[in-house]
Order: sequence, then C-alpha cells, then structure tokens
Amino acid sequence: MTYLGPIGTERGGRGLRVDMHCHISMLEYTDPRHPRIVMVSREEFLSDLDAAGFEIAVVLSDERTPPEAVSRFISATPRLVGFGYVNPVRHGASEEVIRQGEGLGLHGLKLYPTLDGYRADDPRAFKVYEAASELGMPVMFHQAGMPESYALLRYTDPEQVDVVAACFPDLKIILAHLGYPRVEESLYLARKHRNIWLDISWVYGDIRHPSYIYFLWKDLLKALNLGVLDHILFGTDYPGISQAEYLDMFMSINRYAASPELEIPLDGLEKILGENARPLLPNILLREKI
Repeated sequence: MTYLGPIGTERGGRGLRVDMHCHISMLEYTDPRHPRIVMVSREEFLSDLDAAGFEIAVVLSDERTPPEAVSRFISATPRLVGFGYVNPVRHGASEEVIRQGEGLGLHGLKLYPTLDGYRADDPRAFKVYEAASELGMPVMFHQAGMPESYALLRYTDPEQVDVVAACFPDLKIILAHLGYPRVEESLYLARKHRNIWLDISWVYGDIRHPSYIYFLWKDLLKALNLGVLDHILFGTDYPGISQAEYLDMFMSINRYAASPELEIPLDGLEKILGENARPLLPNILLREKI
C-alpha cells in the first residue's frame, strides 16, 4: 500500500475521478420469469474502473447486497468507499448506523424510501440522520421513481428532503439519479441547502437511447443557471453501464448546444467527474498505486 497524499494531488493536472454510484450485483433477465442475481467480482470491478481512468468508486448496499457484503468487497481496497443501508424508521436503526460505520468500516448510507415505504421527513428517521451526522457519514437517498408497482412516487417528494436538510444542516445529503422525475425541484434544493448534492447515475429510462444525453444536457444547463453545477456528482449505476461507456457519453454532452453560450463549461464537466465529490469522501485516502 502506498500513501500518495491527499486525494487528487498525484495526477499532474487532471482532476480527481470518482464514480459515486456503484453496485456489485445486478438482476439478469435471461428468463424474465426467473431473474437471477449476478455478482461482480472485485477484479472485474477494479478493471472497469482502471479502463476508464477512475481512481475511486462508492459501492452501495441495496436490497440484494447487505452492508456486510459491501464491507467484505471493499476490504483491503481503500480506493473503494462503502455505503451501508438501514430502514431508518425501524427500531434500533440508529444503533445499526453506528455498527456499520464503526464496525464495518462503511463511510456513508444509502436509503430507499420508495422500496421501504416511508417519508424521508418521518420523525422516526431523525435519530438515524443525527447518528450519521455525528459520524460524518453522508446519506444518499434513492430519490427517484422505480418500476415496481409498490414503490410509490409519494416517497420521492423533494419537499421531504427539504425538511431533513433544514433540520440537519451538517448532514451531507446526496440525491441519487438527479431526483428524477422531480429534477427541477431537486436542483433547487441544492441551491437552497448547500449540504445537498445530486448524482447523475442512470437518470432517465433508456440510458443508451440517443435522447438520454440530450435530457442530461438540458438538466445540467438548469444546474448551471441555478449555480449548483459544483454540487453535481458523476455516478453510473454500475454494473448497469460501465464507467468508460458513460464517460464517453457524458463528454459528448455539448453537441446539443446551439451556441457556445449554451455549452456546459469544460471545467464544470471535469469537476463533476470527481472534484465535486471531495467533501463527501474520507479526507485522506490510502490508495493502491494505479
């Protein structure tokens, strides 16, 4: 293991590159009646990161991958940062946050209000936010719709996160998937609360459709207008799409600009790729030399 100093100092000019939204399992629908869980190996994961030139990735717990599995996956690989999971309205959830942070070595939390059926501003969840804030653990909300019929859109209302951000100003909050389909409201929250960030992982329906980057260009233009481009984070939803493929799409975003005034500044795009994530990562990382 080689200590290379504070993150972002060893690349000779190119900014830090971070994928803030990765998973280590996915559902394969070869047989639609019987989807199966496919796990990604650590070797494959790191190879894909290296192929795209990404130094750091955040690995998220989800309904298929418990916090213990994420903890094992990131162990002895400091360039991988783990986020745990709790249902914050359940009894003992705040104690579980402490266990995951201090016992499992996880740096943040991923919460799923839509899947677990609770409001982000439910007072029962406040002990979890308090514990996360005290431990310095960022909290990522799956602030987006889901195809499951039981995953109700009422639990993606940005007004609920507005309350959380106001009540816990020291809590670092990430809204996944740009808060889609409520993107404009979610962007405004980042303008109102400087403790809110948004990631661009798999925002719209078909990520490989030509219209996808057009929609993303429009939404990042709104972020630029609102002055919150520095609170936009790069994320892929890997392994749904690789870092290399999404990076190529992302860097072509200005092809939709009819004039230079409507382009997303290149320095802003570069910061989205990693520098904007700096406040959400461990202050100093011990990394394997790439």
